[in-house]
Amino acid sequence: MRHLLLSAAIAVAPLTAFAQSAQAPLPKPVLLGEFVLPTGLSIDGTGFGGLSDLSYDAQSNSFYTISDDKGDFGPPRFYTLKLDVAKGRFAGLDIASETALQKPAGGVFGLAGADGEGIAVDPAHDRMFWSSERDAKGVPAIYEAKLDGSDAKMLPLPPAYQPDAAKSHGTRDNLSFEGLDLSADGKTLYVSTENALIQDGPMATFTDHSPARIMEIDTATGKPTAQYIYMTDTIPAKPAKDGGSADNGISALATLPDGRLVLVERNYSAGVGNNIRFYVVDLSGATNINGQDKADLSKITPAKKTLWFALTPDTPDVKVDNLEDLAFGPVIDGKQTLLTATDNNFNRHQATRFKLFTMPPLPGK
Repeated sequence: MRHLLLSAAIAVAPLTAFAQSAQAPLPKPVLLGEFVLPTGLSIDGTGFGGLSDLSYDAQSNSFYTISDDKGDFGPPRFYTLKLDVAKGRFAGLDIASETALQKPAGGVFGLAGADGEGIAVDPAHDRMFWSSERDAKGVPAIYEAKLDGSDAKMLPLPPAYQPDAAKSHGTRDNLSFEGLDLSADGKTLYVSTENALIQDGPMATFTDHSPARIMEIDTATGKPTAQYIYMTDTIPAKPAKDGGSADNGISALATLPDGRLVLVERNYSAGVGNNIRFYVVDLSGATNINGQDKADLSKITPAKKTLWFALTPDTPDVKVDNLEDLAFGPVIDGKQTLLTATDNNFNRHQATRFKLFTMPPLPGK
């Protein structure tokens, strides 16, 4: 176990809420503090970083987080973390354990064997679900395993997600399963693609929204029961120089007790930085396209999205980075906590940034 102390608490700063919905809007989040780990930290010789999702285990009062390291700094793996919140401040964080993910046949994944992006734990059934965005052939996967990563099995995916050699069908490379979470009762697994399947529509551009998919999977059978289209934003900021890189897509997903979702859209534009938007998503009126290989956008109603709040390069007192991790945590002092984290890409110019927000209790059903 490694305990890391926060050198200085940042000021509590309220964030503007934008949610307007027929259902109860989410309460306004307040930033309690930030905890930063520099790139270069290692645990028993394995680099710490690449964090790509969070999931909270209420039984052990700990967070699980998955690394998207594809074998460059260590085997594909996950960590368990403990928060230290004292006297109204984010005071520290324990890296309690590090565990290698295992293949269905046993043993750890080799180089480029998996690209861990989503994780959701179900301690009541001693299991977790996790997603790989791609293997060496660009094929995505969703796994079910025990909480220690063992006894893994791959869930069946609809043929629509299978990429082909001509790159005319299926998930796009590095733009597939980013968001993953379980419903409050553990019966449904939600998974989202970062951008559209190739046959469904374009990637997000400065002028094009991307019709990403949100899939519901029955955890008892492991089979999909529903799929919906979610239209991402267009890329909200142009790079500082012509020809610079820019993108936008879904980077994280969390479920709410009332059945809605929170989706994070992450934009990076070179020379400008990151724009992070948190959306409340309602699937109740959306068209279920389960079983459709290609979505006919002219005949469907996409999921409804409502902006909750945003972190931009202009947000006061906040360093905005590559946010890929999101989970609602414990209730502390009568307030619901929300933990986010960033993927440092194992880049010395980036860091792993944990931000802890608090808010009034979440609305239930």
